[in-house]
Amino acid sequence: MIKSENRKSLLFLIGILLFILLVFSFISWRNKELNILEVSFLDVGQGDATLISYLGKYQVLIDGGPSGKRLLQELGKQMPTMDKKIEIVILTHPDFDHLAGLIDVARSYEIGIFLDNGQKADTEIFKELENVLAKEEIKKNLLFEGSRISIGRYLNFEIFNPDEISGNKKNRNENSIVLKMVFGNNTFLFTGDATSKVEGDMINKLIDLDVDWLKIGHHGSKHSSSQEFLEKTSPRFAIISVGAKNGYKHPATEVIERIKKQKITLFRTDKLGTIEVFCRVPTKECATKNN
Repeated sequence: MIKSENRKSLLFLIGILLFILLVFSFISWRNKELNILEVSFLDVGQGDATLISYLGKYQVLIDGGPSGKRLLQELGKQMPTMDKKIEIVILTHPDFDHLAGLIDVARSYEIGIFLDNGQKADTEIFKELENVLAKEEIKKNLLFEGSRISIGRYLNFEIFNPDEISGNKKNRNENSIVLKMVFGNNTFLFTGDATSKVEGDMINKLIDLDVDWLKIGHHGSKHSSSQEFLEKTSPRFAIISVGAKNGYKHPATEVIERIKKQKITLFRTDKLGTIEVFCRVPTKECATKNN
């Protein structure tokens, strides 16, 4: 049996350890709170998944990558431990490498609302996602050109593609949701797998495409990120979400050359893993750890 004096010493030691743990947790939480906006281009292999965290408590997840297990691992690193709710999930288009991971997310997290372009896919994985969303009774709605989302005072989204009429295009990539995010003076463009045709359509509509950060379309495919589009968006930074040594040979050499020609700083998930962009106040530039 433990003597009374030893028991008191043990309890005192446990109390000290718990206090230290609480202090470190508080410091970690405060550091997280200092980043008013965090945009994490998650390393999910050959696919897309981006987590946007606002004020440390509102999350927007754009796409889910090809693996639920890998996505959940990445979300576990980025989200607060006790936060099991993602306020908004956006599926840009129903391709496997964008939607598969969302099935496990729907089973593991509370989702406030699920947004997509309304396009169906005759695949088992898409049917499974629809069944899970229905089973979990997750609210759904559509996004198309002109749709807007606002969260708090400074965070706003505007949808540029697809237009309302094109919702039934057979080409999923051409139907991909393209959205611009504005946080004070900072701007981001998320392009899904939008093709150069979609890029041209947006340019012809005289949409304000000028941004600071560009998520390169279709993992750096040669069918996206035209020279004209890169000139119109004129980003300072670009991110390619892509898997190492993938069978598609993404990113294409010509796309990399176009990016270099525009003197855009490029970040790649296959080279750097998850890429985290931190925005501490809306009036100052966002930055990454790699800047």
